[in-house]
Amino acid sequence: MKRRGHISPRIETIENYEAAFRGFAENKEHRDNVRRFAADLEANLMELLAEYRDGTGRTSDYQDEVIYEPKRRIVSKLPVRDHVRQWAPLIQTERLFTDTFIRRSCSCVKGRGTHDFINLLRKELYADPESTWYFVQLDAHHFFPNIAHFLMKERIRSKIKDPKLLRFLDEFIDSFRQGLPLGVKISQILANFFLAKFDHDAVGVFGIAGDPEKLAYWRDRYVTDSLMTCRTQAQAGELGRGVAYMAGKFDRYVREPVKYFRFADNIVMLHRDKVFLHLVTEMCIMVLARDYLIQVNKGWNVRPVWSGGIDVCGYVSFHTHRALRKRNKKALCRQVAKCKKKGLTPEETRLQCASRIGFATHANANNLLRKLDINMEKRLGKVIKNRRANIPFKGMRYDQKRPFADIVCKDPAQEDNFKIMLLDYAIEDSKVETEDYFAEVTGSDGVVRQERKTRPKKCLVIRYKRILQTAVQTAVDGEEQESYTFEKEKDKDGNPTGKDAEYYSYTGSAIMIDQADKDFSKEDLPCPTVVMEQVNKMNKKFYKFNSAGNAASAYHQHRCVACHIGYVPPPRLRCHSLARIALCRGACLQPGAIGHIHVPARH
Repeated sequence: MKRRGHISPRIETIENYEAAFRGFAENKEHRDNVRRFAADLEANLMELLAEYRDGTGRTSDYQDEVIYEPKRRIVSKLPVRDHVRQWAPLIQTERLFTDTFIRRSCSCVKGRGTHDFINLLRKELYADPESTWYFVQLDAHHFFPNIAHFLMKERIRSKIKDPKLLRFLDEFIDSFRQGLPLGVKISQILANFFLAKFDHDAVGVFGIAGDPEKLAYWRDRYVTDSLMTCRTQAQAGELGRGVAYMAGKFDRYVREPVKYFRFADNIVMLHRDKVFLHLVTEMCIMVLARDYLIQVNKGWNVRPVWSGGIDVCGYVSFHTHRALRKRNKKALCRQVAKCKKKGLTPEETRLQCASRIGFATHANANNLLRKLDINMEKRLGKVIKNRRANIPFKGMRYDQKRPFADIVCKDPAQEDNFKIMLLDYAIEDSKVETEDYFAEVTGSDGVVRQERKTRPKKCLVIRYKRILQTAVQTAVDGEEQESYTFEKEKDKDGNPTGKDAEYYSYTGSAIMIDQADKDFSKEDLPCPTVVMEQVNKMNKKFYKFNSAGNAASAYHQHRCVACHIGYVPPPRLRCHSLARIALCRGACLQPGAIGHIHVPARH
């Protein structure tokens, strides 16, 4: 294996560390710890860069958290700076590690997730059923915690020779008490790389075809393990021809690549011959224990595929179809039953169980979905397609949609981090939520009755830009003016462009809908504001545009109809029941000057 050096010069650049932060912070911008790190981003990145150059960086203490999915696992957490510190070398070295992986090694690699692994397995089962009649599953016992540090370092040195990078990787490996931590991306890549050589050896049946001594030993194991006696010479000749046939078949098998698949620490092997698959399994267990100090869980067995299928990654795969794992099937049924017990409609049930239904759609589960009374004529893909076709604002794209929770401020002290510039808004009928109401209906007998009907709820969609920084300047006349720095759009490579990024979000908050209906006007926009999460007397959460944002935008909300000069009205006139118009007497005056006439709308 060719060793690579001179990698550190590419790591020791501020652009590389900026890319590391963007890679880690993708879809995590709303988290408080990420926002705090980004508040002084340049200084933090320069500090991490200096630590790598000097070799003084140390991994922080791990915070363990126990999760159940459904197995009990211990996930180790690190601060944001440690993740960015590890991402920076990983950007320049990940390709070096992943290039050594076989195609059928999945997990922890972009584009090689659960469904990619299942599709590879299905393709092999469907293409050649005769050669995949038997299978065996192997599961490493506590794989991540049992990776030996000295073996991991040896494997890394077989690929990398850069002294600074090796020093960094050694410090990370030794920072964990035993093995590698779960929950850190660099440990996932290193764990896969740890077994990369084993994958190649297993596919090639550990090279016994080129070793006469090993070939003879395993051939004897395959052909016979007992002594046979014969009465006549003819019987001995017949038996000899059978032994020669079996020996030739074994020699043919060891020269063919094994149908080998690995997802993290789960190994699946397929073959047409049960005995040969037993021998290969024994070789795998022996090599893992001897060369990698990894033990395989007991309970493995070579079975035909048709007897119970291959249960891996939440699915049970057969030669003809793919079924859901029993545990996942029961979980879906329980969730649907709870939704029906609450009286939810089929559409609402589909939305509540969307993740499990989406998982089930990758299996042959149409009968199951039909029994659960889930009308899959409106499948999730069609729902998403319809939503994409209904963009609320002209000129915007579906990928500009963001979750409403990303702009909600829960702590008043953090208002500056959640400021947005409200550009436009609209009140629409919800396509998800409905409400019941009673309407008067005249029957055929002429009697007026109250009939219960259903109608869609109202929802508010807002168009906005994120405000990163706010600068306050004082004009010559003493008026304070605010200028803003907005978040920029990113190109395909994740680099910021010169154009401000615009987003839109939906909310069903009745208070915010009422604010938009009564307190705002399209002529008042754009204006800065903050969406606050508050708690009422009943300890229930609600959302509203904060008063500070409305007050800050008062200048934009009140303009002279003649000269369009903005003015700040007195506090007593800051009421949605007053018209937001004014007239100047004579020459146009400065904002707030005497001469503006406030005209009430409804008094």
